Amino acid sequence: MKVLGVLGSPHKNGGSAQLLLAALKGAEREGAKTELVSVYDGEIKPCIGCIHDEEPNCKFPCIFEDYGKIILEKIYEADGIIFSTPIYWFAPSGQLKNLIDRMTCLENMVSYGEPSYLEGKVVGAIAVGADEGGAWTGGYIITTMTSMGAIIPPWGIAYSHKADRAIYDDKALMDAINIGILTTRTIARLKGIPTDLTFVYNKDLLETIRREVIVSLNFINTGKEGYGKRQAKRSSI
Repeated sequence: MKVLGVLGSPHKNGGSAQLLLAALKGAEREGAKTELVSVYDGEIKPCIGCIHDEEPNCKFPCIFEDYGKIILEKIYEADGIIFSTPIYWFAPSGQLKNLIDRMTCLENMVSYGEPSYLEGKVVGAIAVGADEGGAWTGGYIITTMTSMGAIIPPWGIAYSHKADRAIYDDKALMDAINIGILTTRTIARLKGIPTDLTFVYNKDLLETIRREVIVSLNFINTGKEGYGKRQAKRSSI
């Protein structure tokens, strides 16, 4: 089982990255092989709407030779995808939106007599910001993905308003871990492997994964007395 984490933030130790790493660690505990890619690691050209041409060119692989094409190929190969993005005015980051628009090449294979190449893939969504808009942002992602044929696992959305302190948001962290766990379990269920799809609440697991994420991002854990004392910065989500 392959689970791909797609980071929609330019900040690789910000809140979006924190919760995405937690989700991937949850997936790994269920036996998934995971990979994380950032949409800010290369150019992702905007979609130019090939789907509306008289002779449609919109099909996989995408016509553009850029970093977006590389990520699209990884999405094609994955069994599950977890998107994590900062909240930019009630929506994903512009760079992630470019990628989502470009994912039309996977979905539009239906125009060529094939199923959507996203059909049956399991997708979860994480959104992080300092203001409102988390439910809107995550909801946009999962609505778009299910419209492309993907499957949303139970409890498949998480969001936090704690910006670069999202790792200390217990509810959001547990939700993110569950996205990883339940994305992987849903993949297993689709492969005919019996498994439980109920929400997992495990305080020990939460603390263990929090420590692992903090270490992997080289954070300094000051203990609970330091939680929330830093000013949330929009530039670190």
